[in-house]
Amino acid sequence: MKNALIILFCLASIVAFGQKNDYSISLGAYVPDQIENVPASAKKMLINKLGQLVTANGISNNQYNSRFIITPNIDVVMKEVMPTSPVKVALDLNITLYIGDGISGTLYESESFSVKGVGATETKAYIQAIKRLKPKSEAMQRFIIKGKEKIIDYYNSNCTQIQKEADILANSGQPENALNILLSIPASSSCFDKTKSKTEALYIEVANRDCKIRLNEAKAIWSANQDIEAANDAARLLSGVLPEAQCFSEVKALFGKIEARARELQDRDWNYKLKVLDATKSYYDSAFEVSMAWAKNQPSTVMYNVRGWY
Repeated sequence: MKNALIILFCLASIVAFGQKNDYSISLGAYVPDQIENVPASAKKMLINKLGQLVTANGISNNQYNSRFIITPNIDVVMKEVMPTSPVKVALDLNITLYIGDGISGTLYESESFSVKGVGATETKAYIQAIKRLKPKSEAMQRFIIKGKEKIIDYYNSNCTQIQKEADILANSGQPENALNILLSIPASSSCFDKTKSKTEALYIEVANRDCKIRLNEAKAIWSANQDIEAANDAARLLSGVLPEAQCFSEVKALFGKIEARARELQDRDWNYKLKVLDATKSYYDSAFEVSMAWAKNQPSTVMYNVRGWY
């Protein structure tokens, strides 16, 4: 149930995407263990910076089991301990970024950037240097765009196989997983329109199943006890049901009874509300949020293959 609830929550939290961005394409910021001698806090800063570089150029940053990754390698060109008071460390770094398919191990694009940093410690010098990676520089934009084009090519070339994988999952009782796979297809890919009807059907299937689960759990809670705690617990479940679900009318009826009882039990406003259908929203506008939220709650099982990239 957990996966279904996460997906449905995000599908109901829809945002419109601009024409110049394609946030349905995602890259995972990945810093491998092969990067030696880089302080731990600087590695953390590097992961955050890679995410900023990606999102600033119209692509989503997905660090959770993303197939496609952006990963760095760092060479120290120069290190100098400056005889100042207090002493400072100066670093001249060559940071090479790589975009590729981390599952197949296929490298798509690479680009090198020279940055410098000065700090009271070596760690702070690393961090200052990393901060100087410019998201909107011409070289960075060109690098990201080329990587994005290769990702789109992957979906265009493997559309049939992607659909088969989603079918297998859906037919084996895993519609949430199947939906996630189809939602990862970029809107700018030719595969997107080919899978549109299947994605919508899976969305409704997941919505219906989630509605039944939530409704049954809420009924059990409410029949066991009708105090304010039970009202809050049951309402919390029902408030997450999508209005597209077939059992939504039953949800409304039960919610009305619980709401009336809750107002009898406490002399203040009750904060729970049912979701309202917004006909202006598309199923697909929330593809990025769906994939991110679903992936965050999956075990980290991906072992990336970057052999030969650097």
